[in-house]
Amino acid sequence: MEELVQRLRQRYLQLMEHVVAHLELQVSYQEFEERLRQELDGFARDVLEAVVEAVDERLREEKEARPGWVVARRGDEKQVLSPFGMLSYRRTYFRHRASKRYAYLADAAIGVTPHQRVEDGVKAQLVEVAVEQSYRKSGQWRPEKAWHVSAQTVMQALRETKIPPGGPSMPAAKRRVRYLYIEADEDHVPNQRGAHWQPRLVYVHEGRRRRGRRRMELIRPHYFGGLYEGNTQRLWEAVWRYLDGHYELEDVEAIFVSGDGASWIRRGCEYIPKSVFVLDRYHVQQLLTDALGAGSPYRDAVWKALTSSNAGEVRRLLQQAYQEAGSERRREAIKRAEGYLRRNWDGIRAWKRYEGIWCGCSAEGHVSHIYSARMSTRPMAWGRDGVKKMAGLRVLQANGGSARAAYLQRKSHRPLQVSSKWLQRVKADLVPGTLLPGETLGNLPALRGARSSLTRALRGLAQLPAV
Repeated sequence: MEELVQRLRQRYLQLMEHVVAHLELQVSYQEFEERLRQELDGFARDVLEAVVEAVDERLREEKEARPGWVVARRGDEKQVLSPFGMLSYRRTYFRHRASKRYAYLADAAIGVTPHQRVEDGVKAQLVEVAVEQSYRKSGQWRPEKAWHVSAQTVMQALRETKIPPGGPSMPAAKRRVRYLYIEADEDHVPNQRGAHWQPRLVYVHEGRRRRGRRRMELIRPHYFGGLYEGNTQRLWEAVWRYLDGHYELEDVEAIFVSGDGASWIRRGCEYIPKSVFVLDRYHVQQLLTDALGAGSPYRDAVWKALTSSNAGEVRRLLQQAYQEAGSERRREAIKRAEGYLRRNWDGIRAWKRYEGIWCGCSAEGHVSHIYSARMSTRPMAWGRDGVKKMAGLRVLQANGGSARAAYLQRKSHRPLQVSSKWLQRVKADLVPGTLLPGETLGNLPALRGARSSLTRALRGLAQLPAV
């Protein structure tokens, strides 16, 4: 195996040649940047290949590093896609004396499985990109086609990812606040059989504050969510554990639970102490528009009665609108609206009771940003595993987590151990002196031509003292 320092010296020569050649051609900065990246990727591949072969050298020459294993064959090539391009290295095939099993121990040492063609670092990057865009586009993670992988590979990497359990670490001291706010809603994601999945989203915050002229932001939000398929007990238990671990609940006067009145949202009030259900105004406005029409005088009159908690007036107006409705569809919509408002009257009454304290509900917007933007606003259908994993990763990122780190945490990674003899040889080559010896500089044609400010600068760079 060619020694690492010698290989890097040769690569350095090539790099310097390309720098000079491209600058003399007067290419654009963007083109020069791209060519430089390609050269640096090649430089990185050389390092990785040398290190993996040094890992194999240790396993081959140090018997105590492979108890029970004997050499069966040497020099087998392996190719795997790395973040720097296609990695190609040679390693040894071993046989276990007792079990008669065969294995490439160097592959196992760096976390590569027998039939793996894409390195974990690349898969982690694919998962991170796939959280934001389609599997097909994510597979084209680099401009060069040599880097492209199939949408199936991206989907498999996403499904291999394990969402970290639990929430954020417990604070040193619990926060003391007067009010807390919980908002909840669900998305409707098309599934592959024509129906819809309904991933839930719940988030806790301490209120809102203005950010800029027109923007508002939540104070210390934390998100929970996923595909619970009717069993939301685990979801609300997670919310409760977060509240109990981060806040002095004895000091909290009220916890407002806001949403569209769905049974799973109202059920949260059974788990959360001091909770008060407040109906989301946005859904009520949508309901009245559908039932009464956007320009109907009844709509404005009903809304005024709702905001003043006048149940009798609301009932009277809806009955009158029902009698005057010109179609059966309109009458059915009014009837549904009346039933919905009656079932959620406690949440409507809370508008006036907690006016100035309850700060509204933006669950619809958060669902759109966290879920819909990736899963339901585009013409696509999802399987159960896909929507479950994607919802979990979108929530993870909303909380500041990393999808890339989540993929890499799916399995433990052993410390990298190379041959001690190889390491000593590399250290011996790194004697104090210059980055490149004089004879190496003489082999660089670009520096043997006419002297210029560029060649002088490059020669000075090459002669910097090593540290």
